[in-house]
Amino acid sequence: MFRKAFGCFMIAVALLPLVVSAEPSQATVFEAVCLAVEDLQRTFGDAYRIGADDLSELRKAQAQAATIGSAANAGDARAKRTMERWNDLARAALLANPLLDFDALIVIKRGEKQLGLSQNWEGNSSLPMSGFDNEMGVLSPLDGGTLTTLYRPDKDVFVGDIDLHFDADRFLFSMPGSNGRWQVHEMHLADGTVRELSLIIEPDVDNYEACYLPDGNILFASTAPFVGVPCVTGASHVSNLYRYDPDSGRIRRLTFEQDHNWCPTVLPNGRILYLRWEYSDIPHFASRILFHMNPDGTEQMEYYGSNSYWPNALFYARPSRAAAPGLLPLSAATTACRAWAS
Repeated sequence: MFRKAFGCFMIAVALLPLVVSAEPSQATVFEAVCLAVEDLQRTFGDAYRIGADDLSELRKAQAQAATIGSAANAGDARAKRTMERWNDLARAALLANPLLDFDALIVIKRGEKQLGLSQNWEGNSSLPMSGFDNEMGVLSPLDGGTLTTLYRPDKDVFVGDIDLHFDADRFLFSMPGSNGRWQVHEMHLADGTVRELSLIIEPDVDNYEACYLPDGNILFASTAPFVGVPCVTGASHVSNLYRYDPDSGRIRRLTFEQDHNWCPTVLPNGRILYLRWEYSDIPHFASRILFHMNPDGTEQMEYYGSNSYWPNALFYARPSRAAAPGLLPLSAATTACRAWAS
């Protein structure tokens, strides 16, 4: 079953294997797992099946991992079995997160030679148009499952920026289009058909990073404003957000910024969360603030990070389902100024 799942960064962390090591960092790994378990117990209560006995064992692993790990690496069979048991428990504790209540996950598989991560004053239009070894696939089940290819482009071009539809039967993604510029595409899972959306099709305009809206419209980022980032002499083409009505073909601009808007996504309350580069009336130029607005572009306002020096940016922010009234966890990738958005 596919689900429009939030908290994708948490899923990725949960699937990383815990490596047996004699280094002190192994204890740090178990400390992080213990903190995660404590948080999940507080947040979900009985819905989270890892109890006090398991947490006690993980704390024991945290305290003894360096010593037992050294013995395991020295060939002690009993110590090795202990480390394997602790690693299995840690993995199970993370995968028991109630938010991971689905059995299939759409992922991007990309070669390490070209990761497709723009620097954090750039957008997709600054990425190379070739040199990528990547595909979209389905991992199922999440724990120890098989990765099946959904779509691999014919050329060595980027595919990414996936947004799954609310019905989980199709998704949007970014890829260079038929005119040689970045375009938004849609893939239907039932038959694997891929189509390019007819957005702002001009010889020097890029469209990417789209998301579905509940009313059937689509939000996307575009370089149609023809603005360049001032501090790099305009070399980075600024993207603002636009709304597309598939039925009428009408497109309306929603944001009017000097600098980028990135990573739009729909919040559980129907508003749009996005990253806005704030460059005016502040004493520092590295402030990229999470904003939110109505789907028609009204009531644009700060969501998180206003007047903050750190983090300088929160890329790829996604909400998790609220675990308690008034609680809306977010996951994001943080960066400093002049750093890679990774």
